Amino acid sequence: MLRHGLLLFIGLIFLLPCQVGAADIRVGIDNNPPLTFIDEQGVARGLFPDLLQQISRTKNWSIEYIPCQWQQCLEALSSGDIDMLPAIAYTEQRAAKFHFADEVVVSSWGQVYHRKDNKFSSILELAGKKVAVLKKDVYVVGEQGLLQVADNFGIQINYVEVSSYQEAFTLLKEGAVDAAMVGRIYGVKNRQKFNFLPSPIMIKPIQVRPAFSPQTSKQFAVEFDQLLHGWKLSTDSIYYQLLDKWIGEKVSVIFPKWLKTVMYSLTAILFLLLIITLWTRKQVKIKTQELLERQQQYRIFFEESHSAMLLINPGTAGIVDANPAACQFYKYNRDQLKKMYMWQINQLGEAETCKRLAQAKKQKHQQFEFIHTLADGENVPVEVYRSPIQVKGQTLLYAIIHDISKRKVAEQALEERNQFLQSVIDGVSDPLMVIGLDYQILQLNKSASRQQTDSSIDRKDFTCHQLSHGSKVPCGEDDHPCPLLEVKETGLPVTMIHRHKTDQGKRIFELSASPLFDVNGDVYAIIEVARDITERLQIEDLLNENEKRLHHLAHHDALTNLPNRLLFEDRLKQALSKARRSRRQVALFFLDLDHLKEVNDNLGHDYGDLLLIDVAKRLRKCVREGDTVARMGGDEFLVLLEDIESIEMIETMAQRICNSLSHELRKNDFTQKISASIGISIYPEDATTSQEMMKNSDLAMYRVKNSGKANYQFYSAPQGRFLFE
Repeated sequence: MLRHGLLLFIGLIFLLPCQVGAADIRVGIDNNPPLTFIDEQGVARGLFPDLLQQISRTKNWSIEYIPCQWQQCLEALSSGDIDMLPAIAYTEQRAAKFHFADEVVVSSWGQVYHRKDNKFSSILELAGKKVAVLKKDVYVVGEQGLLQVADNFGIQINYVEVSSYQEAFTLLKEGAVDAAMVGRIYGVKNRQKFNFLPSPIMIKPIQVRPAFSPQTSKQFAVEFDQLLHGWKLSTDSIYYQLLDKWIGEKVSVIFPKWLKTVMYSLTAILFLLLIITLWTRKQVKIKTQELLERQQQYRIFFEESHSAMLLINPGTAGIVDANPAACQFYKYNRDQLKKMYMWQINQLGEAETCKRLAQAKKQKHQQFEFIHTLADGENVPVEVYRSPIQVKGQTLLYAIIHDISKRKVAEQALEERNQFLQSVIDGVSDPLMVIGLDYQILQLNKSASRQQTDSSIDRKDFTCHQLSHGSKVPCGEDDHPCPLLEVKETGLPVTMIHRHKTDQGKRIFELSASPLFDVNGDVYAIIEVARDITERLQIEDLLNENEKRLHHLAHHDALTNLPNRLLFEDRLKQALSKARRSRRQVALFFLDLDHLKEVNDNLGHDYGDLLLIDVAKRLRKCVREGDTVARMGGDEFLVLLEDIESIEMIETMAQRICNSLSHELRKNDFTQKISASIGISIYPEDATTSQEMMKNSDLAMYRVKNSGKANYQFYSAPQGRFLFE
């Protein structure tokens, strides 16, 4: 018994280091494919689980995945029930609650999707529509989120809150909502499955990073940042492989210099081979003519040539003779080939082979590409040069066969690369064109090809100005400056604005052009991308107008449109600063309207508002153009007089205002005398600051109120002396 206990103790000692080294971390997983989701087998899948799996192998993390809906995930992270939420948008509000990793995994933004039968091109078109949104999504409730943007435009949207992006797309497919706003990554991966289209309405770009609970050790975030930062430095790392797997983001590959050298060398070799091929064709023709005159030299040329050669009877399709190179190529000996027929080598069949050979007998020379079968069953693409020849009075066909399998592989690779490049530029939603220096379009994407209006013009002969706005001459006017000429002259990228007349009216396009250089560093073409910015400019103008309107509302009284206290205090400070420099006087009138309460009580506040508007008009007429009239609120008004020359000038203005405002108001059976009580303070005699000016004029006004109203009074009696001496 003691022996068994000792063995068990020793075993636990050996196991103990393995258990101590692992760091436990609880990770919340919500349904947000392709970033995070739980598959049908209950396994955590997606970009972030795969990334965490790689990190756990390196840093010895022990990960426990806890499924939860988005709001539950946030609450669990805040309370410490989970240690980490991997796919969360970074905001300042969330950064105050959670500890975020420094490294950004992916960037995204919110985008509105719609069905093909119900398109939206502007956020203004969402007014009154039902839009499915994720509850408390950062694209909805965050700063510059959909709620704020809609409020800025003054539109009302019927929001239908859901618990996942999948539910939002499901409601849109069922027709329960008019549109759905989801994250860009989810939309890209799922819109084709639902047959939805993305709208140009995009909301608030954000960074997606892991967030850790405040109760979790910061070492997890440090280890995450260290590994991800290192992976980002290498384009073939596991990070970029997982991006390609789950999101489809391709990483541009930087070719090493030695590979460029090899490519240039291969180009030179192919060019040399082309020259050799053309030279061989010429030699074949010359030799064919020489064979008619010098039969004795034919056998030497035929036997010693390194190119496979066959003599064929066009009537029977039989092989009359084959040179050693042909035997080596087809892997038959000479006697075997001389007993064979051409349809046993090519794949055309007996009838088609005989038909073509009979036609070839009447032609001088032909060039074809076939698939020939060798003795071991291998099928090889070949290029055949064939000409009729007279041998001992009989017309035979002289065929030279070249193995072009390597060339076909190179052509296939080039074609696949061209198709890949075309698919890449077709994925660009804006029109994109590659334009030569002669204005000819060398390549374009689908978006640009849809601009073609004249189907009678061959695409090969199309010019950029014909495609963009149907002009027969190159751009050069003020509305159509030419980016090609600018890039050709400077060799630098350029951005220009074009204004076009289209079926949708006048549109404004932003053209971005970049140069393409040849091996000598000379510009031989440009890449031009056009973007319709009409709506964007209209929105910017609308925002500027709204900003001006809000600024006016913030500094003016809504009822009388007079400057409010905020604007008046600013003007008073400026007037005092100016007066100090110029040694001039400033007068401030604090005016309180008498008997406004009686008007409101008897005729109502609406009529009282009309009286205040009338008082504002009367005050404007009394003062000079450079003076300021403002409303403090209620029945209180302010008048600022600058460049005062004498007490008489102040008294004249005060008396004019009293006379203008003193009148009798009659409405039905109600009669009320209207007047004003005015208190006056003067800089610098009564006060030296704006606060003192306001306070002293207010005190002077209350003296008038207490002494019978309908008059004016100075804070300190000037006794008839001149202020400006």
